[in-house]
Amino acid sequence: MRVLLVRPTASGGLAAHVDQELALLESAGRRVAEAPVRIRERPSPRHDAATVTALRRIVRGAGEPVAVHAHGLRAGALAALAVPRRGGHRLVVTLHNRTVGGVPARAIGAALLRLLARRADTVLAVSPDLAEDARRAGARDVRHAVIPAPRRPEEVGEQRSASAGSGAREATGPGTPVALVALVIARLAPQKGLHDLLDAAALLRGEEVRILVAGDGPLERDLAARISAEDLPVDLLGRRQDVPDLLRRADLVLSAARWEGQPVALQEALLAGRAIVATDAGGTRWVTGTAAHLVPVGDAEALAAAVSTLRAPLARRRAETASRRRARELPRAEDLLAQLEEILAPAPRRW
Repeated sequence: MRVLLVRPTASGGLAAHVDQELALLESAGRRVAEAPVRIRERPSPRHDAATVTALRRIVRGAGEPVAVHAHGLRAGALAALAVPRRGGHRLVVTLHNRTVGGVPARAIGAALLRLLARRADTVLAVSPDLAEDARRAGARDVRHAVIPAPRRPEEVGEQRSASAGSGAREATGPGTPVALVALVIARLAPQKGLHDLLDAAALLRGEEVRILVAGDGPLERDLAARISAEDLPVDLLGRRQDVPDLLRRADLVLSAARWEGQPVALQEALLAGRAIVATDAGGTRWVTGTAAHLVPVGDAEALAAAVSTLRAPLARRRAETASRRRARELPRAEDLLAQLEEILAPAPRRW
């Protein structure tokens, strides 16, 4: 069976996931190609109609059954309109994000979800809430999407260097005494709960805790202004290429996200053996298991209290041990390939 990938206009983790799927299927000798279409972020009746026509032409012209794997809500809905219900074709859709915005945007999102859910053979979801939404929308076969953990060439987290913490602390300024360094790896966007993070930072003021935020995004100026005005113990580091080094030097990794799929940053934290404090958002628990100290979304007091408990070296060592143990359980590339092969070309049923 041929495989046709349909990807939305996206970057970051979603784009990397599709790239990895393409590479894995090619390395396994599968006939796989990307659909030559561009799925826009917002509806465009003319462009969307052309996309459906192009996808339908590709599938019908294949001369054999095609497994179409669409990533994202809009890509999945357009593919659902394009893939014929006869001819042995399959449609698999991976849901990566929640629909956000006002009432009209959410209503459109719900309609698209119902469309793809009722036509897809399998829906993969990156978080429990997306899986439940798909089931309620009528999807017959909903599964947990396998998102492999990143692998780095260097070993991280097994042993901390004797100078652990020094490099990250230098980023806070020469001579600044810091007892605990908390690292946040996040795009500076509303989804990441960064104003909740600053609320927690205000509560931690005076406790010798410094929070370093690696990432950039649309909220950078707003966050910087608040940090300055309130004299918060937070440093915005901007986009960084040395995340492994920052992880090695940090005492813990912190996430205040309001929603997540399966956050790569927390996978990296587990692999680095860092203690983790995070909000129980989206698919975070699917990633961390019981290794992280999870608190309710939007609860700055609980976030600050959890960080405070990790000032105790013994508590931190226990959390680091839990992270290393969980890291050994994270899915690998071969697990993703096994899932893809099962859902894109399932074995025939035996009666």
